[in-house]
Amino acid sequence: MSSAESVKVVLLGESGVGKTSIIMQFTTGSFDPEVVTSISAQYVSKTVEYDNFQKAIKFDIWDTAGQEKYRALAKIFYKEAKVVLLVYDISDRKSFEELKGYWYNAIKENVDSDAIIAIVANKSDLYNSSQVDENEAKEYAKSINALFQSTSAKSNVGINGLFDNIGQKYFDPNFDFNALDSKEKEQYQKKKEETKQKKKEPKGMKITNESAKEKDKEKKKKGGFC
Repeated sequence: MSSAESVKVVLLGESGVGKTSIIMQFTTGSFDPEVVTSISAQYVSKTVEYDNFQKAIKFDIWDTAGQEKYRALAKIFYKEAKVVLLVYDISDRKSFEELKGYWYNAIKENVDSDAIIAIVANKSDLYNSSQVDENEAKEYAKSINALFQSTSAKSNVGINGLFDNIGQKYFDPNFDFNALDSKEKEQYQKKKEETKQKKKEPKGMKITNESAKEKDKEKKKKGGFC
């Protein structure tokens, strides 16, 4: 496998949406509920191998502060980024509105047009408190030609898949996020239909099987099978 290509990744979004936790889970496989909110920016890296391309990416990841007073400073860090992760908290509607109203407009002015953009719906473990409909977020992602990924840094859900898809897009510009989403829908629908079919199966089959087992036992007691 050839040496890893360095790719600059920047995470943007409001304070408290879980950007630092996503990075920590991706790079160390851990979650700290007491993680301190980032001030200014922090840097970490991780190399991932993509066997189907026989290549590797060294993700140079920048975690930026989301507080309004640091927004101007954040522009320094997402300049020249090849990947931008726009993160919101599904239990905080305002974080999604700010993602659309401020953060996306900011990166349009400061990153290359071919940069990979992903809308990241973090804290999916708080689905009971969700204030943002997932379909709404997916439609928004499609409208700006971005990948959509639901994640939970706490439960370690969706994070590796997010970076897997980013790598696919990086090595294959024709990789279609929307087609991937459709495939997931098809798989979900297939599982749903299979579950329905199982529920429709005649009841009492287990009783029949149990009856057969009892008959076998009786035969064995009487001297075995003929």
